[in-house]
Amino acid sequence: MAKNKKPGGSLQNQLKNMGLATNKQIRKAEKGIHRKEMRVKQGQAVDENKKAAEQALALKRIRDREHNKKLNQKAHARALQSQIRQLIEMNCQRQEGEAGFNFTEGKKIRKIYISESNKQQLSSGLLAIVKLAESYELVPAQVARKIIARIPDSKDQVVLFLFDNLSHENEDDDPYKDFPIPDDLDW
Repeated sequence: MAKNKKPGGSLQNQLKNMGLATNKQIRKAEKGIHRKEMRVKQGQAVDENKKAAEQALALKRIRDREHNKKLNQKAHARALQSQIRQLIEMNCQRQEGEAGFNFTEGKKIRKIYISESNKQQLSSGLLAIVKLAESYELVPAQVARKIIARIPDSKDQVVLFLFDNLSHENEDDDPYKDFPIPDDLDW
C-alpha cells in the first residue's frame, strides 16, 4: 500500500532533486502545513490578515461615527444660530431716540440710545435686549424666552437684558414693596 502523501510532496521532491531546497526546508514546510491543517480541524481561524483587516475596518467605522457625530453637532449649532438670527431680525422693535438705557454685558456696562416708548417697554418687561453680531436689538419678551429655550447654556451671550416682572411681583417679604421705583431714575 502506498503512503498517503502530503499535498505538494512531488514538488518538494523535485525541488530537492534540483538542489533548490534542503531536507530541513522540506520538513519545516511539512510541519507548517500540518499545523495549518490542525488549526482548521480545531476550528481556529487560519487567516490572521483577515482578522487584522476586520479589526481595522471596525476601528474605521468607530472613527467615522465619531466624526459624523461631530459634524452633526456643528450643523445643529449652525442651524440654531441661524434660527436665533432670524428670530431677532424678524421681531426687531428698536426705535432710535435720545433716551439712554444702561445694561450689563458680562462685567461691562453698555449704553444704547432708544426712544422713550422703547425705554418704558423695557422697564415694564415687554421688551428685551439681545445681541445680534456686534449690535444690540430690542425684541418682545416672548421672543427672548424662545431664544433662551433654544440655547439655555449660552443664553447670557445673546439675551442681555430681560426684566422678569413675574419674579419681582411675587416677593411678599420685600420691605420696599410699598415704594415704587420712579420711572425717571437712571443709573
